[in-house]
This record gives sequence, C-alpha cells and structure tokens, in this order.
Amino acid sequence: MTDLKKKKTGKRGPDRAKFTDEIEKLLADPNIQKMARFGQHRGNNTLDHVVSVAWVSFDMAEELGWEIDEKSLARGAILHDYYLYDIKQMGISDYEHGVGHPGRALKNARTLFNLSRKEENIILSHMWPLTLFHPPRSKEAILVTLADKYCAGNEMVLHRNRLGKRGREAKKLKQHDETA
Repeated sequence: MTDLKKKKTGKRGPDRAKFTDEIEKLLADPNIQKMARFGQHRGNNTLDHVVSVAWVSFDMAEELGWEIDEKSLARGAILHDYYLYDIKQMGISDYEHGVGHPGRALKNARTLFNLSRKEENIILSHMWPLTLFHPPRSKEAILVTLADKYCAGNEMVLHRNRLGKRGREAKKLKQHDETA
C-alpha cells in the first residue's frame, strides 16, 4: 500500500451522491453553462473540460480512499476555468493565459458564489507549478490540479473531448437539462 492510500480504518470514502448533487446544482446554473461557448484544448469546450476534471478528481479521491469535502471539490473543479473568454480572441500567449486565467476564474466565480477559502485555493492553484506562488493547500486542490493536467493531456494529445463513462454521464446530464 502506498503512503497516499488510506489504511483500512472503517471510514467511508467520498460520498458519490453528495458530489453528484452538487455537480447537478452547478450545471443547472445558466452562468455555468456559458462555459460551453468557449473552446479549449483542441475541439473541447470549457464546460466539457471542467466536468471531466470534476469527475476525474472524484474518481481519484475514491480510488485513494480519501475523505474529502465533496461540495468544495465539485465547486472548485467546475469553477477552476471560469474565466469566460476566448483565448484566441483575447490575443494573449499560452503562457499569459496559463498564469493569468486562475485569477480571472476566481474573480468571476466570486461574483456568483460565496466561496470558501478551500474553494478559492482550488481555483487559484490548479495551474501549479506554473503558478509557483499559489500551491494547492488541500487534498481537494491537489486532486483538481492533477486531474486538470490529466484531462488537458487527454484532450490535447489524444483529442478526447470526453473521458470514458464519466464524460458520457456528463453529456447525458447536460442533454437532460437542455430538454427539461
């Protein structure tokens, strides 16, 4: 067993229902749906990306047996790229976007939500180590930081804009919301 893996102590892992409920609440918000308008990572859109990051983060917590704050993980993961602009139209370099968009996402998220310090750190630190002075300070922030790298790599290198079962579930949820 690795040091990262929780020893069998009788504690439960993350609560899937609680996490799913929070994701559903966020995705029902028309402001969150605006992320679908902005392209990201070769054909993906920002909304698809953040939903993938959220589910990969949760799946990692589950696999590791980590006790987490499901609400903060969901909110931080969905809001981590809430910068609401088209990178190409802004005329900024990839580096400028990489170091600048976490602050912009946090500023935008604060206009909609009363964020906890943990949620703010998840958003601000997700590009670490590129954003050297904003390291992840919680398990949830570490999960989102790692999941973001994993998802971005899949989207850019493998041209996958949805990741397996979780991506299909997110698409069904999104379609359900559009028809409801």
